[in-house]
This record gives sequence, C-alpha cells and structure tokens, in this order.
Amino acid sequence: MTKRYLALDVGGTNITAGLVDQEGLVLARRAFATLAGRPPKDVINDMAAHLRAVATESSAGPPPRALAVGLPGWINQERGLLIQAPNVPGWVNVPMADIMSRMLGLPVCLENDGNLYALGEWLYGAGQGLNNLLVVTLGTGVGGGLILEKKLWNGSFASAVEIGHMPIDLKGAICGCGRRGCLETVASATGLRRLGVEWLAAGRPTGYLGRPEDLTPIILYALAQKGDEMALTIFQKAGQSLGLVLSGVVNLLGLEGVVIGGGVAGALEFIRPALWDVLARRVIIAAPEKIRLLKGLLGEDAPLAGAAALLRERF
Repeated sequence: MTKRYLALDVGGTNITAGLVDQEGLVLARRAFATLAGRPPKDVINDMAAHLRAVATESSAGPPPRALAVGLPGWINQERGLLIQAPNVPGWVNVPMADIMSRMLGLPVCLENDGNLYALGEWLYGAGQGLNNLLVVTLGTGVGGGLILEKKLWNGSFASAVEIGHMPIDLKGAICGCGRRGCLETVASATGLRRLGVEWLAAGRPTGYLGRPEDLTPIILYALAQKGDEMALTIFQKAGQSLGLVLSGVVNLLGLEGVVIGGGVAGALEFIRPALWDVLARRVIIAAPEKIRLLKGLLGEDAPLAGAAALLRERF
C-alpha cells in the first residue's frame, strides 16, 4: 500500500503545508504567510490547522504516517529543537517536534529546509543522476543542502551547509545572524532589496519610481528585463558573490554540479552570467565545462518531495 506523509516547509516569508506520497508526489498543499512578528505559539497553531486540512484533501489513501518539518535555521534533531532561525525573529529554542507531535498525534522529524530542498531536487529534479552536488536556495535568506557520494550530508551538528553565512566581505552589511558580510546580505531576497534601497538613497539612475520600502526582487526582475541599470548591477553583484562562494565549495569538495532554486532563482538569467564568469575563472579542480550549473526544476515542491524521501527512510 502506498504510504503518505505530511510535510511542512517553513520559510522566512511563507510556509507551505503538504501531503505527499512515498514517491515524492505532492497530493495537496496549502501556503500561508509566516508573519514573523507573531509569537511562535500562534504560528505553530496555524501550521497544525493547515496540516490537518491538507491531510483530508486527498481522501483516496491511508492516513499520513509521519511529519517532516523543514526549518530555516539551526536545529537539534535528537531533541527535536529549533535552536535559532535568523530570518524569523523570536524563534529560539522552540521544541517544535514535541509540540507538533502532541498536536497531530504523529511522529515528527525536524530537518533544515535547505536539506529537504536538496533531497527533492537530487532525487526528483535537476540533480538526478549526480553523485556529488550542492543545492542552493535563494529565498528570504540563502540556504543549502549537500549530497556527497549519494547521501545527504548533515555534518557533526545536524545543522550544516549554512552557505548563506559564508563571508564575502568582513566589513559588509550586518546579516540576520548578527554577523557582517555574509553571502545572504547580497544574494537573498532580503539582500537584493537592501542593495536596491541603498542605490535609491544614493540617488543613482534607475527607472524605478516607487517607494524604497516597496522594492522587491520581483520588481527588480521586471526592471532588469527593461535594461534598468540599478537592477542589472544588483543582480551582477549577487552573481559575483555567489560565484566566489560556490567556486570555493566546488574546489573544496570536488562537486560535479550546483543546483540553484528558491524564489530569487526566477531571476537566474540575470544572475548567472556574473556567477559563471567568477566560477569558471576560480575553479581549479576540473575544466569549468565539467561543472554543471543548473536551475532547480521543482520549485516549491522540492522540500515537500524531499520530506517524503526523508520519512520513507526513517519510517
């Protein structure tokens, strides 16, 4: 009999609840705003309500066997604890697994959201057939998941592959993690918006006529399509920073591919040229053409499909 699972992908901006089968097929989903300023207790109540709803949307099958929660931060898997989520203020030492298990009556596994995304793209998306790859998610922050020798890499502390917090400028902007100059300050949705606001404050030329606080990556993408100097320069800076970090990771681990997903990946056509220019010049372990730079295929389904793979192995 086909097994079914619940999945929860928690982002800094949005949360997606899903019902998935054992092969990673998403049977039902619901998305809602994270609303980071709300107390964790209230948001968790909303999560449970949406999970109960998706569990009943596809009735032709057995009830879900377990829940996997993808979280944008540092976790303790053994204790089922969310230690900290840099882009969701106030979420510190939250016993997520215990709370949600009691609310839903199911076993609960916590995992970094980048890891679930990586599992999904590796098994069912752009990374299929690769043995060693990095999956990068460009969203509110910058996340990552690493597949080494056909296995998800968790490191020694459960939370690993925090590529968004690799430094690119020790005197750069302050990141959500409290440190300066992280990749996330430039290549995430938050970072792109910050660069745009700084551009506007400096009075530099652009076709954007709106308020600085209304600027979004979607607007930047539309401007880039029209050849806007601000948007093109910002995406170029994001690409250069990504290329610098990714070339170091590829050289360190001997990766054969990098998959880039997340909401900001919609603008990859404007990020990729500068990214590839830096990557190709700095990779020394192989000819650049042997390194595959791929855009994710699954979008918001990737972490949900990854949750199915995780739970299928554990239960």
